[in-house]
Amino acid sequence: MSWTIEKKAENETGISELEFAIQDAARAGILMFCAANDQGIARDKSFPAGGREKNLFKIGAATEDGTVWKWVGELSDVDFIFPGHNVVKERYTEAPLEHCKTLTGSSVATAVAAGLAALVLYCVQLGALDNEESNQRGQKGSVVTMEDFEALKGHERMMEAFEAMGTSQASGNKYVEVWHVFESAPNKAAAKDKDRRIEIVTDIAVRLKTTKTV
Repeated sequence: MSWTIEKKAENETGISELEFAIQDAARAGILMFCAANDQGIARDKSFPAGGREKNLFKIGAATEDGTVWKWVGELSDVDFIFPGHNVVKERYTEAPLEHCKTLTGSSVATAVAAGLAALVLYCVQLGALDNEESNQRGQKGSVVTMEDFEALKGHERMMEAFEAMGTSQASGNKYVEVWHVFESAPNKAAAKDKDRRIEIVTDIAVRLKTTKTV
């Protein structure tokens, strides 16, 4: 949800309906990401983040050095910060970055955070499927299961996965340092036969899987 809505007299009914829909989604176990309002030091009471439902991730924008963007406001009001300042929108061939279209704001960071959650789920799902196939062949598989995958669909477990990647102390432990988990994967893949590259994904899945199951 890369947008925010201010509650006013004329949209009070619509905000109420939005809150009910978000609560229904939370009960259904749907992961939700929403953007900070980017109003600076003013306390952010915008929706969806300003509602009663707390099982959603409120995301703020970070600058290129991993610190919070000045317009995000109170860092304590967001769960995580992700790249959201001059993020490249379009880049054709190897055009210099200064000639590329860029976007800035917590709405951009929210899309990045949701994409990371999807990547985490995909890695753990692949790791679990590889484990099942290995067991069927009579080989010892990984310790990743479909129960781990199902658990990661929950807010608490995805929170654990983000934190397991490492967070920057300089940002108040809000900036997720994804490179600790993913940066070396391409080089490792290049050194392996194609049919063994699943091992790299499985290693990532083992690191990110939850400690509890549903």
